[in-house]
Amino acid sequence: MSIIHIKQQHSLGQEEIRHRVEKIAKGLKKEYKINYAWKSDQLLFKRSGASGFLGLGAGGVEVKIKLGLVLSPLKGNIEAAIKKNMAEELS
Repeated sequence: MSIIHIKQQHSLGQEEIRHRVEKIAKGLKKEYKINYAWKSDQLLFKRSGASGFLGLGAGGVEVKIKLGLVLSPLKGNIEAAIKKNMAEELS
Protein backbone atom coordinates (compact mmCIF):
# COMPACT_ATOMS: atom_id res chain seq x y z
CA MET A 1 0.00 0.00 0.00
CA SER A 2 1.25 3.48 -0.92
CA ILE A 3 0.20 6.80 0.57
CA ILE A 4 0.02 10.16 -1.18
CA HIS A 5 0.05 13.21 1.11
CA ILE A 6 -0.19 16.69 -0.40
CA LYS A 7 -0.69 20.12 1.16
CA GLN A 8 -1.62 23.12 -0.99
CA GLN A 9 -1.97 26.69 0.23
CA HIS A 10 -4.69 29.00 -1.07
CA SER A 11 -6.02 32.47 -0.45
CA LEU A 12 -9.69 31.71 -1.13
CA GLY A 13 -12.59 32.09 1.27
CA GLN A 14 -14.10 29.02 2.90
CA GLU A 15 -17.24 29.05 0.72
CA GLU A 16 -15.27 29.45 -2.52
CA ILE A 17 -12.75 26.72 -1.67
CA ARG A 18 -15.56 24.33 -0.76
CA HIS A 19 -17.29 25.10 -4.06
CA ARG A 20 -14.10 24.43 -6.05
CA VAL A 21 -13.38 21.19 -4.19
CA GLU A 22 -16.95 20.04 -4.84
CA LYS A 23 -16.38 20.75 -8.55
CA ILE A 24 -13.20 18.64 -8.51
CA ALA A 25 -15.01 15.82 -6.69
CA LYS A 26 -17.86 15.78 -9.21
CA GLY A 27 -15.35 15.49 -12.05
CA LEU A 28 -13.55 12.63 -10.29
CA LYS A 29 -16.84 10.86 -9.66
CA LYS A 30 -17.76 11.08 -13.32
CA GLU A 31 -14.34 10.13 -14.69
CA TYR A 32 -13.12 7.56 -12.13
CA LYS A 33 -16.33 6.44 -10.40
CA ILE A 34 -15.18 7.79 -7.04
CA ASN A 35 -17.81 7.97 -4.32
CA TYR A 36 -17.52 10.89 -1.93
CA ALA A 37 -19.28 12.55 0.99
CA TRP A 38 -18.68 15.64 3.09
CA LYS A 39 -18.05 15.26 6.82
CA SER A 40 -17.75 18.76 8.23
CA ASP A 41 -14.80 20.31 6.34
CA GLN A 42 -13.47 17.01 5.03
CA LEU A 43 -14.36 15.44 1.73
CA LEU A 44 -14.08 11.68 2.21
CA PHE A 45 -13.72 9.60 -0.94
CA LYS A 46 -13.37 5.97 -1.92
CA ARG A 47 -13.22 3.72 -4.95
CA SER A 48 -11.86 0.30 -5.65
CA GLY A 49 -8.14 0.44 -4.88
CA ALA A 50 -8.04 3.91 -3.30
CA SER A 51 -9.50 5.87 -0.41
CA GLY A 52 -8.74 9.08 1.41
CA PHE A 53 -9.79 12.56 2.33
CA LEU A 54 -9.39 16.16 1.30
CA GLY A 55 -9.44 18.49 4.30
CA LEU A 56 -10.25 22.18 4.08
CA GLY A 57 -8.41 24.48 6.44
CA ALA A 58 -7.88 28.19 6.79
CA GLY A 59 -5.51 29.02 3.96
CA GLY A 60 -4.76 25.44 2.99
CA VAL A 61 -6.00 22.13 1.67
CA GLU A 62 -4.64 18.73 2.66
CA VAL A 63 -5.08 15.54 0.63
CA LYS A 64 -4.23 12.07 1.87
CA ILE A 65 -4.84 9.02 -0.31
CA LYS A 66 -4.17 5.36 0.40
CA LEU A 67 -3.52 3.39 -2.78
CA GLY A 68 -4.07 -0.35 -2.93
CA LEU A 69 -1.65 -2.80 -4.50
CA VAL A 70 -2.97 -2.38 -8.05
CA LEU A 71 -2.62 1.42 -8.03
CA SER A 72 0.62 1.62 -6.02
CA PRO A 73 2.89 1.42 -9.11
CA LEU A 74 1.07 4.50 -10.47
CA LYS A 75 1.70 6.58 -7.34
CA GLY A 76 4.05 9.05 -9.06
CA ASN A 77 1.69 9.71 -11.96
CA ILE A 78 -1.35 10.01 -9.68
CA GLU A 79 0.46 12.37 -7.32
CA ALA A 80 1.69 14.58 -10.18
CA ALA A 81 -1.82 14.78 -11.68
CA ILE A 82 -3.35 15.73 -8.31
CA LYS A 83 -0.74 18.43 -7.67
CA LYS A 84 -1.30 19.91 -11.13
CA ASN A 85 -5.08 19.84 -10.76
CA MET A 86 -4.96 21.41 -7.30
CA ALA A 87 -2.61 24.17 -8.45
CA GLU A 88 -4.94 25.02 -11.33
CA GLU A 89 -8.20 24.87 -9.38
CA LEU A 90 -7.09 26.49 -6.12
CA SER A 91 -5.17 29.50 -7.43
